[in-house]
Amino acid sequence: MNTKLKLHIRTFGCQMNFYDSDVALGALENAGFEIIKETAHPYEDSDVFILNTCSVREHAETRVYGHLYELRDFKAEKKPDLIVGLMGCMAEEHKEKLFKKFPHLDFLCGTRNIKELPEIVETVRKTRQQTARIKKEGLGIEYSELTKYGNGINAWLPIMTGCNKVCTYCIVPTTRGPEVSMPAREVYKEASRLAEQGYKQITLLGQNVNSYGKDLPGNPSFPELLRMLDEIEGLELISFTTSHPEDATEELFLAMRDSKKVSRRFHLPLQSGSDAVLKRMKRLHRYAEFKAKVDRFRELVPDISLTTDIIVGFCGETEEDFEATKRAIKEIEFDGAYIFQYSPRPATPAYKIKDDVPKEVKNRRNVELLAIQDAITKKHYEKLIGSSAEVLVDHISRKDEHQMIGQTRHERHVVFGGTSQLSGTTQTIQIKSVRNKTLLGELVSAAQ
Repeated sequence: MNTKLKLHIRTFGCQMNFYDSDVALGALENAGFEIIKETAHPYEDSDVFILNTCSVREHAETRVYGHLYELRDFKAEKKPDLIVGLMGCMAEEHKEKLFKKFPHLDFLCGTRNIKELPEIVETVRKTRQQTARIKKEGLGIEYSELTKYGNGINAWLPIMTGCNKVCTYCIVPTTRGPEVSMPAREVYKEASRLAEQGYKQITLLGQNVNSYGKDLPGNPSFPELLRMLDEIEGLELISFTTSHPEDATEELFLAMRDSKKVSRRFHLPLQSGSDAVLKRMKRLHRYAEFKAKVDRFRELVPDISLTTDIIVGFCGETEEDFEATKRAIKEIEFDGAYIFQYSPRPATPAYKIKDDVPKEVKNRRNVELLAIQDAITKKHYEKLIGSSAEVLVDHISRKDEHQMIGQTRHERHVVFGGTSQLSGTTQTIQIKSVRNKTLLGELVSAAQ
């Protein structure tokens, strides 16, 4: 390219999508593109505008469709040469059908084709023909020094993609394929490189992260990988998401208990407290089994912070089923929960099942569960008032330049008075109060 094309990527969805965008930005910048951040007029300021998409929930797709309609009108009225691309899970799910629905869409890029983006954009620029690159095999992870990480202290580190589970509501096996793991030696090497670059926290990513390594005979298991990474000098905190109850083993609990750096937060999706609903979801566990694992985990790691996912209004969910979920939330007392209303996703097994819970019922149940969980979370947070916590300091508050934001080993956010010189350090903070789901504290002293 004789002149640099200005490029912007807007990302939707999970942490894996944000990592994919970081990889794409690095590859495109290395190929000569000028990367622009979010501006007041991103369409006008870009020569290439890419949407990195998510298909897990209907709301995420609806937002992408809204942008595509806006871009259609913008190209027609103001900037016909604007190159519009779509990458990520919607490209994997809908493929070339998107070209028919959106003729102004110039290219599609699958989750395993990110490194081809510079070539794809250049092909479109020269030919002005719609181009699709969607590969179904291979590992959709690129470890590269070109990856354009942010300026903070945390780096995403995917260690596997795909999922072999068959949850009936989930689109991931379609969009990301079967489980494929990165060899442990490559993960260790990349984590070490990130630590050398000054990153203090890494977050290990996978659609089912704690089944890591099962596809690689002789490779360390996920608990063994955590023990390896725990020894890397320079790292302060090792997080991971997301887990599946079937693969949450005592070996994993012990590895977390014994580690010096692994997060004390564990995200374990329950989805429903009703065995009948769990069976229709094909979650591979029943509530009693889930509760037994939680009890054993808390026995081994008493200070663990447990969070979860809940789906309300899944196909056939009765009031009795819903009451079972309410009882489960009250019984387990999660520290936090992401609660969503079920929305049918094409290409999932549940799409063939009647979505028979009315919207107004889903809304009511959603509101009820949120209220129950918010009260539990508030109670747990208020118990921390007066205690001290070691906090990994991240960045200056956007609301107050005299305040710093960090997180505890339990991944609870803490705001306290301080300066940017503290960023990347671990400080002892005394917790004084709680605001929503944020702890407010005062600096005590630097941790030793």
